[in-house]
Amino acid sequence: MRTARLLWLAVVLAPPVAAIEPQDLLDPADAFRLTVVALDARSAQVEFRIAEGYYLYRDRFRFETAAGKVIADAELPNGKVKQDPFFGRSEIFRDRVSIRVPLGGADLARRSVKLKVISQGCSDSGVCYIPQEQWVEVSLTRGGLR
Repeated sequence: MRTARLLWLAVVLAPPVAAIEPQDLLDPADAFRLTVVALDARSAQVEFRIAEGYYLYRDRFRFETAAGKVIADAELPNGKVKQDPFFGRSEIFRDRVSIRVPLGGADLARRSVKLKVISQGCSDSGVCYIPQEQWVEVSLTRGGLR
């Protein structure tokens, strides 16, 4: 009987949990705006503009070629350390992040490269998005995104 009273008291005194409505969250494409620009025939700059109240995980970035080859030597800046309830101690990016991604061999005849960009982020409200996969075509002749 005492246990039941303590449980009831805990439920009654617990702070209310605010429900997060889906319409209160940004679409991932709006929360994490991606742009890609060729720096030269061998590398691209991948940039994310991150909406206020959102962040991206540093260790959740991955880049692949159209052939499925993982690009392991992308140059990511250091992030800010966050004690994350889901992933523990993690480095995150807020506001924006620019990443230099090597595009492979020295085939200067290529006019464009298809690049798969994988990222994952969360909202400060506690909602984390599934990893996002985005395909971009980087124009090497015009120095921009197609």
